This record gives sequence, C-alpha cells and structure tokens, in this order.
Amino acid sequence: MHDTWIHVDQYDSGPFGKRHIQVKSFGDYAAAEAYVRSSSIPLSAYLATNGWFAITLDSTFDERMAKNLANEMKARGAIPADAYPTFGNNYVRKVSCQ
Repeated sequence: MHDTWIHVDQYDSGPFGKRHIQVKSFGDYAAAEAYVRSSSIPLSAYLATNGWFAITLDSTFDERMAKNLANEMKARGAIPADAYPTFGNNYVRKVSCQ
C-alpha cells in the first residue's frame, strides 16, 4: 500500500482531507528551528516518520486553495520553488520552534 493512502489518526497531520504546504525540510531540529524563527511568514515544524523535520505554512487548506496558494507564493518568491501541497500523513507531531 502506498504511504499517501494511509491516514494515521494518532499523527498530528491536521484535519482529514486538508493539505499542508511543505516549504522545506531539515535533518536536525536546530536548523528547522532557525528557519522557522527567521521566516517573515508564519511557519510550523513537524517531526516526520523519517526523522526529518518538515517545515510548512502554519495553516492547512483544501486541495484547490493549497495548489493555488503554493503556485502564487512560488511565483512571487515567498516560498521555495520546490514547495508542494501534501496531506502531511507522515507528520508524527508538531514541534515548537517559537
């Protein structure tokens, strides 16, 4: 079974069916924390099942809004060009970077 087909309700991925917009990932907490703290846009960090930290926009969105917002923010350089909408179904828990 493909991992994007699974929704583990004990994980902190947000409301079912909503998408995160992942903008970056880091292998260590210190780098993730520094990135979130230095951002001019509201971001969150999640520990992922692979041990990395996924950095996302602070909110979740329906599919259409996530795609449109990601494309608009990439076009104006507000988020990296490789950012993408995701269910976040591999986000184990939100970590504090505040």
